[in-house]
Amino acid sequence: MIGEAEIQELQDNIKEMEQELLEKKKALREAKYAGLRTAMQARKEADEAIRQELKDLGVQPTSFGAPFHYHWKF
Repeated sequence: MIGEAEIQELQDNIKEMEQELLEKKKALREAKYAGLRTAMQARKEADEAIRQELKDLGVQPTSFGAPFHYHWKF
């Protein structure tokens, strides 16, 4: 039969493995969405550049913060 010490050791090992699994899942999730985070940051910076450019052109924003719906044709 398994003694109390062995059972406690197994329980400790299980807890350590569960913690390691959680850490690896977190690392996987972060790696999975890293590209999305980068793209969202680039979009945020581009939106800010557009807002600044429109401000420099003298375009007044609406009450929603966006100047207006625009379709630029070049």
